Amino acid sequence: MATAINTGNDICHRVKYLLILLFFPVLSYSATTIIAIHEDIQRYGAAGFSTHLSPADWQLTLDNISSGKSEWIALAVDLAPIVDQQQANQLTTALYYSLAPNANATLKTLALLDKQHIRYQQGTALSCLFPLDKSMKETVRVYHDTRLSLLDAGPQAAECLWLLEGWMEQVKAENVKEKPGHP
Repeated sequence: MATAINTGNDICHRVKYLLILLFFPVLSYSATTIIAIHEDIQRYGAAGFSTHLSPADWQLTLDNISSGKSEWIALAVDLAPIVDQQQANQLTTALYYSLAPNANATLKTLALLDKQHIRYQQGTALSCLFPLDKSMKETVRVYHDTRLSLLDAGPQAAECLWLLEGWMEQVKAENVKEKPGHP
């Protein structure tokens, strides 16, 4: 009987250790926070921030912005002046994707970016135009989601909606020209 209890305790301890080992990477992965990024911005500034931030942390930042999390979207105002060209392009794309889930927060951030004079980031003029590296089916799906979100956002969405609509018309026209048998 005592052996059965000890075996049961051994199994419980092994399971606990296994769970701790499995859970530890999640804890270390979730270390990127807005506070940590702000500290890195202060510590490294424009000269070193782009090279200091790990690709995984940068991707996590972009994913959080794209998903429409207000506090991450607002972080774009601090990131825009210090990122390199490639990161600025990625940030612009993330801001575009944040329009559908959270147009209001994104539009506020874009308005702030429009007031800044940033080398690579240009706010509304670029972030309201969807990326061209997607299939036409994906482009149309995201366009419709973004358009509906902008229509619900009120008058402050007018410029972004106008840019989005014009861009979609241009993409449709280009798509028709590329079809076989079209003059």
